[in-house]
Amino acid sequence: MKTLKSDEIYSCVESMVKEAERSVKISSAWLKGSIVDKLLSNLPDSVELEVILRASELQDLLITDDYVFRKIEEKGGQVYLNNRLHAKFILVDEKKAVVGSANFTGAGFSGYDSGNIEAAVYYDVDDDEEEVKELVSYFEQIKSDSAKFDENLLGFAINPVKSRSFEFILIEPDVKEQSYVEVKHGEGTILAKIVTIYSYDMGFFANPFSAGESPVFGSVDTFKTLFTGRKGKEWKKAAVWSYLNENSDRVKVAVAEVLGIVKNGKLETNMEPFDVGEPVYLASSDTLRNLVKRTFSGKSMTYPVKVGTFEDGEQEVFIDGKEVITKHMLILGTTGSGKSHFTKIFLSRFLKDYPVQTFIFDPHGEYYDELSDSLSQEDIMHVVFEETLFPIHPDEVEWLVKEAGFSYLVSGNSGLARDNKAYLSSLIKPSLKRTVFKDENLLDILSKVKDEVEEEIETPNGKPKKVKKRVSAGVEKEAAEIFGEKILTTQVETYNQLILAVESSEKVVIFNFSRVTDPVTRVNIAGLAMQELFNQNKEHKKERLIVLEEAHNFAPEGSYGDVSAGKDNLALTMARKIASEGRKFNLGLVVITQRPAQVSKYVLSQANTQAMFRTMNVSDLAAVETYVEFAGRDLIDLLPSLQTGMGILSGLGVPFPVVVEVDG
Repeated sequence: MKTLKSDEIYSCVESMVKEAERSVKISSAWLKGSIVDKLLSNLPDSVELEVILRASELQDLLITDDYVFRKIEEKGGQVYLNNRLHAKFILVDEKKAVVGSANFTGAGFSGYDSGNIEAAVYYDVDDDEEEVKELVSYFEQIKSDSAKFDENLLGFAINPVKSRSFEFILIEPDVKEQSYVEVKHGEGTILAKIVTIYSYDMGFFANPFSAGESPVFGSVDTFKTLFTGRKGKEWKKAAVWSYLNENSDRVKVAVAEVLGIVKNGKLETNMEPFDVGEPVYLASSDTLRNLVKRTFSGKSMTYPVKVGTFEDGEQEVFIDGKEVITKHMLILGTTGSGKSHFTKIFLSRFLKDYPVQTFIFDPHGEYYDELSDSLSQEDIMHVVFEETLFPIHPDEVEWLVKEAGFSYLVSGNSGLARDNKAYLSSLIKPSLKRTVFKDENLLDILSKVKDEVEEEIETPNGKPKKVKKRVSAGVEKEAAEIFGEKILTTQVETYNQLILAVESSEKVVIFNFSRVTDPVTRVNIAGLAMQELFNQNKEHKKERLIVLEEAHNFAPEGSYGDVSAGKDNLALTMARKIASEGRKFNLGLVVITQRPAQVSKYVLSQANTQAMFRTMNVSDLAAVETYVEFAGRDLIDLLPSLQTGMGILSGLGVPFPVVVEVDG
């Protein structure tokens, strides 16, 4: 151990730094660029450099000049800022130390006669190994209580800081809205998302007529010079542009929405604000990595499905498939937005990795080719329905009778009409188990619709008598002419396809409606299948998922084309029932649409995980804002400008709302 006088301190420190092999750790309230330059000029780049500075007031940074930061950065060093720092010492290789009163400035490192009168102590591990270790530990303690000054430091919080939101001066120019930021707070880390960034020009900061101390320009005279007098508008435009170029002192302010506080790897609700002036950092990869496989409730995901990355392309993004099964999911976006690609990515990975049986209602026959590329064909049952009519309500068959030109047979209160209507009601049921189509087709049924004819018979006394007799009306012949015989004879085949599908053990069942042109038939078949699946799951609760592609065709809010939004729409009835009760029976629902305004609002409101892609229609945006939980105003405002393949994930299946770039 050696006591160092003013004349000896710098030479000792310089000698230590020159001999450094692994690390140099400096704690000093103030540093000067000239001293740092001389000390670090011979420091190898392989030596780790850490410097803690004081930053309690502006004067501290007027003493510690800009060159200090540039030189430390040049050497690959790391700067930490502490608002209470007064300790002055240096550690080299965690073996040698100088502790004293001198700051690393010209006055602190000058001789006895020319600068401050200072004193210090040199010691190393040969003198006292435990004391050196204690000083290393103390440096780390100070460092942990300091702000890390690096490229991840974005700015500092300004008034007012609230528990749910805050604003901060943004120093880094390239940060974007929707970026994630963090603030150290107590035993945790506040995680927030930038929702808005404002740019201010210091010259155009306030209204010149409302605050004399904060004019819109440097002075009212400048305002008069530019805007009064008889100068032409072109000159004024040029003059203002020149003024802005001359006075280019600008500042950006970011508004951040608090997502929660991270404690022990979990995101919890934040209940108190942090202090104004706290440093705000870009959220670290460690913070985000620990959260991306957690749900909104903070629990670890049961069925994590990777769907893409954060917008910067670094951190992977997951959705919990279990939350989709139990709480349902909405996927929305216009044509060409990337919605369909996302859906196929999500389903193919989900079905490949997890034991969930999925039933896809596919209006255009898009899914089989896509999923067969990633799944074994043995795992897929592809049900292709031929063109058909498949009524499930008696009035739908009555319509056929009327279209065939026999309205009187099913209209009015005649005994004949009542009997025919009763006959049709006994056969046509909105239930797979009760419908007649397991045995008979429409042509068979229409052939049994009766008409009344008068027939002359001979009585026992030999006198002729006219009586009414019920005979086949021949409706089937006229209907076959109008609709085609094939369409009227495919019902038993369609029924058998449905039965095989809902009782299938394959992992994926695709209902391909691409050949079915009648929208009512599509709705009827889908409704019957959904009804049967729901009833089955009430019994065995097997994990299953129903996917409604172009859901407005099955579960509309109002009548959509020829598709009713009334009680006669069994698909809508079952979609609502599954949305409200399916979670109790492990039956999930995925609703996919490009027109959310046209989908049942009740079904929309029950989809608690959302994947939202570019949406521009005003009524669709309004529907999302009103009925989709977790879709905040900032997310709604972002939807029209999303690029193809970019989406917003929100809700219970993700830890927090996130802008995702979907995997290619």
